[in-house]
Amino acid sequence: MASPVFRIGERCGDGARTKLVNNLLATVNLAGAAEAMALAARAGLDPAMTLAGIEQSSGQSWIGSERMRRAVIGDLAPRAHMALLAKDSRLAVEMAGAIVADVSLGRAAAARFAAACDAGLSSADDAALYDWLRGAG
Repeated sequence: MASPVFRIGERCGDGARTKLVNNLLATVNLAGAAEAMALAARAGLDPAMTLAGIEQSSGQSWIGSERMRRAVIGDLAPRAHMALLAKDSRLAVEMAGAIVADVSLGRAAAARFAAACDAGLSSADDAALYDWLRGAG
């Protein structure tokens, strides 16, 4: 169903746990990108030009670029709902708690997405975090 296929481990559930780890990192990256871009907008910087600079610099991440490119032009048609990333990051934080792993950044990012959902953005695209953080959403 998907490509490429990765053989993650031999234990039942290793693939699902890997998905949670990946999605926690995506949550951290996207929350950071939305927060940085909201800061840029509030500082009076041109969001498109700022993003272009970031994409050629050390702050670039795939999810940040993909989501923020759409968000700065106002394309927030739901593709990946906020609630989905909130759920996956919550599950990853719960997994970390069960094995006593420190995921402070992940917990903070998960809390951002949970708060956005609580504010009524559950069915919005996860890129809408940008508008919400800059006070436009």
